[in-house]
Amino acid sequence: TCLRPEEAPLGDAGTEPQDWPSHVAATALRGLQRRLQGNACSGASFVCCQNEADHPHIARCLCDEETGFDGSGYSTPDQDADLAKFATRRPTPLSLQEVLAMTQPKQAFDIIKTELPIRLANRIAQLDTLPHLGEITTLRCARARIARSFIEVREATKAGLPMAVFAETVQDMKLRHRYQVKRIVHGLQEWRKLKLAEGAPIEEVIADIDKFLDHFFLSRISIEMLNSQFLGLFSDQVGIVDRDLDVIETCKQAVATVTRAAKKELWIVPPVEISFHGAEGTRSLPLVPTYLFYILVELLKNSFRAVAESHELRRDASDEPHPVVIRVSSDEAQVVLDIFDRGGGIPFAHQPHIWSYAFSSKMTHAGSLAEGPTPLSGFGVGLPLSRLYAEYIGGSLHLMSMPNFGTHAFLLLQRCSQRREGLPTYVNWLRQRQLREELLDLEARKRAAAGEEDYAEALRLKSLANEARSTLSQLESWGGSSRSSRGGANWTAE
Repeated sequence: TCLRPEEAPLGDAGTEPQDWPSHVAATALRGLQRRLQGNACSGASFVCCQNEADHPHIARCLCDEETGFDGSGYSTPDQDADLAKFATRRPTPLSLQEVLAMTQPKQAFDIIKTELPIRLANRIAQLDTLPHLGEITTLRCARARIARSFIEVREATKAGLPMAVFAETVQDMKLRHRYQVKRIVHGLQEWRKLKLAEGAPIEEVIADIDKFLDHFFLSRISIEMLNSQFLGLFSDQVGIVDRDLDVIETCKQAVATVTRAAKKELWIVPPVEISFHGAEGTRSLPLVPTYLFYILVELLKNSFRAVAESHELRRDASDEPHPVVIRVSSDEAQVVLDIFDRGGGIPFAHQPHIWSYAFSSKMTHAGSLAEGPTPLSGFGVGLPLSRLYAEYIGGSLHLMSMPNFGTHAFLLLQRCSQRREGLPTYVNWLRQRQLREELLDLEARKRAAAGEEDYAEALRLKSLANEARSTLSQLESWGGSSRSSRGGANWTAE
């Protein structure tokens, strides 16, 4: 078994534990306790064995035990009330100008202490709206990890701990959440099976999954941005935004990365042609390099695989594969990237579904994601995630595909520093959950009253149920699908 925090030996992090408030010692010291010399579970330097990549679906989760999924365990009534309070608060989007203005760790520290608990609590509340959450181990694990992070951040904030200790807490959170995308994707595959077994229409289930993941992943991106900005400033006084990012150089780095992976997996690797069109002074802009790099890598992986498969179908080994072409065009307002491949395009029948998390080039004949992700295929969520990253930084991603020929992917990036990060449309998830529980209770009481022939009471309960249903419908429509509610108002530039 893994060592519990109170059993773990302390390391030396350059701070004095005796200076900290004693009532939060167990939580406050957790950042230092991560520096274990060994771990009986896996030999890693973390308290919870599920921080390890080899244990994404383990049945016993220390985080799950300690955060009291069912209202018991590690969390206290005060912590549960704290979570409920923060879950009703609306996150405040930051502008790129505000992020660029953070030149000292203290500036980021002040913002993250306020925003991080709100964003974590909103993610937990959203997860809690999923039916069958308690039946799916990977979703319970994902939820427990976020809850544990919320508790640690709040305790560190309330105790007024030194910035160095808070940085340890944030770093631990990043490690704890490292494989969350994998957990959520696998968990929702199980959730999909449960819903289909109940008789839910597959179109409705897929739409629910798409809406859920758009909100959840966009929130995850926003939290990762805050964490990385704070830790970057704390460690070396440099944030995550490159004030003068050369788009062409980022393209070259992405091409090199995908080419290395393709040589290990594909039988033929297409060449790449990169060209720039515009004034030399307009080929750079302030941007988060890792986000642009991620988008380019995902698009190039699709192009490389499509070209290789199309080339094989032509069965003419003497021909060279068509190159993947990257054109970058810019002016004073924005930068546009066009990634074009002659990989055979996407059939018209599939094009309405390309932004769905249920659609993937690695779908099996049974209609589910194939097992065994590879460097070029991942978990089948790369394209919709890329669009979320583009929208988060205020840009947009569009695909134009010609069946039996090829595909253009257009990535538009704005220069305006006033643009704000693209947070998901705010939804009071806690209120939604309460209304659903209230509706179930009213419907049950109405049926019981009708069974006892108390028709006046049954009519009263029916009226209350209709009111609750109407309010719930309004909340769900306001939350809507983030696919249609977001646009170019976000900030352009884990």
